[in-house]
Amino acid sequence: MNRKNSIVAIIVGALAATIMFFKPLQYKAETTFFVPLTLLEKQISQNGIGFGSPVEVDAHVELMDSRTIGQLVEKRYGKATQYSVRRTRNGAVQIEVKSPAAETAAGAANAIIFLTDSVKQNMLRQNVGQSLEFVNERTSKLAQESEELREVLDSLRFEAQTDSLALAALLFQKERQYGSAVVEWTDAQRKQEELKGYLAAPAPKSYVISSAEVPSSPSGLPWWAAGILAAIIALASLWAFELMKK
Repeated sequence: MNRKNSIVAIIVGALAATIMFFKPLQYKAETTFFVPLTLLEKQISQNGIGFGSPVEVDAHVELMDSRTIGQLVEKRYGKATQYSVRRTRNGAVQIEVKSPAAETAAGAANAIIFLTDSVKQNMLRQNVGQSLEFVNERTSKLAQESEELREVLDSLRFEAQTDSLALAALLFQKERQYGSAVVEWTDAQRKQEELKGYLAAPAPKSYVISSAEVPSSPSGLPWWAAGILAAIIALASLWAFELMKK
């Protein structure tokens, strides 16, 4: 190994160390959690206890990676704070945040969980609210139809007292229509109460396994270690290049 290669490696190492020395520090914080139930039906039947299915986890991760959550994080912690989300092998979700400030990195990692929970619950409740609005309209319409059919039946029953044979077929038809309308109205009322229960149900929150703690040191290699590593890599590359030339 000649002196020239050593000088080149030292220069490369010095450049790398200088770049890393002036590069802004980055602190890394991580937090891990399990995604809660998403479907409100399951929340009611399971009293809000349980983890989300793989499909629910995928949807939760996509929401965390969405522009909606990204803008909330940027607004609160600044553009310099960046985060990534990934699933772990045991079905949990891990958030990794990098920021120039150690406290910001930890605070953002923990806050992203609750920001996502809040946005998701607002979306779900909005969806349930729209469904409830439709069911309310349908229930009112069915109640009106049932009342109108009941009035027709009362009138037909009164008239049938004098001419029962002539009105028997019509009376039978209206009774069947009234019975079907009442059943449908009852089902709509049941659905109405079910949706109201979903809106009143407490929103399940993510199950945090490990909260992010304030990192004590920056992430990545120290500037001097980066310089040494760069020098070693450069020296090894030059040595390999010389062997290939022989």
